[in-house]
Amino acid sequence: MSLSKSILVALSLGFYGYAADERITNDGSNKRDPIFIAQGKTLVYCLDEKDDLIRAVSLDLSHPESEPVPLFDDDRSHQTELAFSPDERFVSFSECVGNLTGKLVIRDLGAKKDAIIDHSGRGAYRTPVFTVDGKRVIYAFAEKGPMQLWSVDLEGKDKKQITECEGLSHWPSFTPNGKQMVFANSRENNYEIYIREIEGGEERRLTENRIMDIRPKISPDGSKICFVSTRDGNYEIYVMNIDGSNVVRITDNKERDDFPSWHPDGKRIVYVSERDGQKDIFLVDIPNPIKVTAK
Repeated sequence: MSLSKSILVALSLGFYGYAADERITNDGSNKRDPIFIAQGKTLVYCLDEKDDLIRAVSLDLSHPESEPVPLFDDDRSHQTELAFSPDERFVSFSECVGNLTGKLVIRDLGAKKDAIIDHSGRGAYRTPVFTVDGKRVIYAFAEKGPMQLWSVDLEGKDKKQITECEGLSHWPSFTPNGKQMVFANSRENNYEIYIREIEGGEERRLTENRIMDIRPKISPDGSKICFVSTRDGNYEIYVMNIDGSNVVRITDNKERDDFPSWHPDGKRIVYVSERDGQKDIFLVDIPNPIKVTAK
């Protein structure tokens, strides 16, 4: 693995912030949704295996020369937006065969059994995540209007609507104690990040930006949120405190940086970076000191 350094310069504040990034893949193929499992020893992500096939794969990080291998046997459907339960027995993902046959799968890896969520309407199922106790899956779906967040049990039953608001809601993520959830919503005519109290449903807006803030994910210790923003004219990775303060730009590349996710140690973020037209996965340290940007 090669190691490079991205230097974030904050001239107005009179200091430099350094973010060392480590390249994990080198094939340049289109990738998305990287996440860690097995205590950070395995990386799972979605790969354009063919022009017409997006497939979930896993990469053993304990061996530098290892190659990605398919996570599932099925090679006929697109598999995107993977989420694992806390004990990693269950995995949920969006599956699509053709243009109008999308579904959300909850797969019991132990029993080798699938649960399929049933909704009226023809919207796409998006961005699943498990609750902290591992008993339910939260996801986005547009059943009777704009995309809202919904909840089902592990059998795909006991369906409940969580949000009922203007705009599109996506990318839920929970604090470690399960008491709060962050997500992105477009009610202000652009995506902003909100935090919601699970008990009571009170919401508070965390970002104030005329451009898109998306894909929020809460750190393992619950103190920070990583997200993607185009506020500086390009897709870059940012980190902020759980209350929305101290917004920090982590990446600084000419092309797109996207799909961030936390390493289990809470000190690094994995993401997909496009460089010279090639899309690969990188692991970046959270630097200190760091460049502070507007909220």
